[in-house]
Amino acid sequence: MRRANILVLVTLFILAAIPAKAYGDPSGGALFQVLMPTLAAIWAVWMIFANHVRRTLGKWLRPLRGSTPEEPSTSRSAESVAIED
Repeated sequence: MRRANILVLVTLFILAAIPAKAYGDPSGGALFQVLMPTLAAIWAVWMIFANHVRRTLGKWLRPLRGSTPEEPSTSRSAESVAIED
């Protein structure tokens, strides 16, 4: 019982309305100084590896969709051959 009483007193002390004597920057200056470089780094990594991720996911999902990759096209398409004839 004594331990429960101490826990209640500590909880009440932590939750007590203690006036803050500090200024909170409304623009979130420190928060943006941490978040923006982090987001920029994540974006840079995504831009570098995006095609690799897409190709890898495509390889994994292709059997589930039941489709096969298309044949690579030749340098002369059927339209260009028809125009020449």
